This record gives sequence, structure tokens and C-alpha cells, in this order.
Amino acid sequence: MEHILLVDDDLQLQSLISELLTFEGFKVDVCNNGEECIEYMKHTTPDVLVLDVMMPKKNGWDTLREIRQNNPLLPVLMLSAKGDSIDRVLGLELGADDYIGKPFDDRELIARIRALLRRANAEDIPQDSKVIKIDQLELNQTQFQATFANEPIELTYTEFSLLLYMVKNRGKAISRDELSREILGKRHQAFDRVIDMHVSNLRKKIPDRENGMPWFKTIHGLGYMFIE
Repeated sequence: MEHILLVDDDLQLQSLISELLTFEGFKVDVCNNGEECIEYMKHTTPDVLVLDVMMPKKNGWDTLREIRQNNPLLPVLMLSAKGDSIDRVLGLELGADDYIGKPFDDRELIARIRALLRRANAEDIPQDSKVIKIDQLELNQTQFQATFANEPIELTYTEFSLLLYMVKNRGKAISRDELSREILGKRHQAFDRVIDMHVSNLRKKIPDRENGMPWFKTIHGLGYMFIE
């Protein structure tokens, strides 16, 4: 039974989401704010963290920042006010895997959580060619670890999955819709910047090549290409 930790100070919404997730077969624990979440995770790590942005004592951004110091691969879905792009962009920059705006459709919430769980399933990673090397960049598919010149690069699970997919399709222009479906488990929507923000994070985290050539090329109007 997959374990979901729900963190939201809106007790009525918290109760409704908890009932929905329990009905769908998940084990659900709840916290009312970021401080409770941090304390909870000192002893237990859930399969997916559903984290609200605006909370008292410790907001979602500060909570996520602290969690990522010790749990870079934990799948995190952030809840943000519908249409508040600042919340979403900042959350993705801090390491959230995906977001959903309030109010949301119950089926969409379940679909997003299941997509995160599928990506976190190590059985989905092929066992052949466990390590892929491009220049000084190495991707270990079984350990979900990226290194550059033998130095580790701290990536979230989504960032690693996105990088791995693009490396495997290097030299090919890949649409945002394909990346969104393959990595996030959802169709790309107009004005959805999740893929863009994850690529931006990768550009910041991966050191420059010795020859100065960029790792990624933006294909305007389509998506991205990993340059071999």
C-alpha cells in the first residue's frame, strides 16, 4: 500500500483529500503545517508528499527547501492557488516534481499522484547499460545518481528522469508534450511551465562542458534537444 503524506492547514480540504486518497487505496497521514511535516519526516519517509504552499509557521517553499536537503528523490506534488504562477515557478525551482492548482478535479489529483509513483518505481528502469556516459557526465540508472567528473550532481527524481530520457534520445528534438507525457504522466497544456522549469534547473545544476558546447538546445515552438 503506497503511503501518502498530505500537508495542508485547511482542515476541511485536508479531510476531503484524505478520504479520497484512502478510498483509492492509499495509506494517508496528515500534517497541518510545515513544522509538523519536518518533524514527521525525521522518522518516516512517505512514497509521495502532497504539500500545500501557503501555511502558517513554515510555508510550503521553506518546507520543501529543507526536505530536499535530505530527500532529493522524494516525489513531491505541490498544491497552489489556481492561476498563481509565482507559487508554481518557485516550487519547481526549489525541487517540486509537479503542482496542481486549487480547486482541482479529484481524478486529476489521483492521476498526478499515480504518475509520480510510477516514475519512482525502480522496476521501470532497464537493467542493461546501467551507467550512461556522455563526456564527463555519467548517469547511473539503478542508483538514480548523476555525476560530472566523478562529482555528484544533486537532482530530484523528476530532474534525473527527464535528463535520462533526453540523454537516451540525444540529438533528437523532443516536444514538450512528449516530455510531459513520458516524465510527468500528463499531456502538456498551454502555459504549463513544468517541463521548462525542470530543464532550467538542469541547466543550472550540470557543470559546463570543457568545449563550451551547451547540453541542451531549445527548439522554439516545440521543445528541447540534448546535444551529444
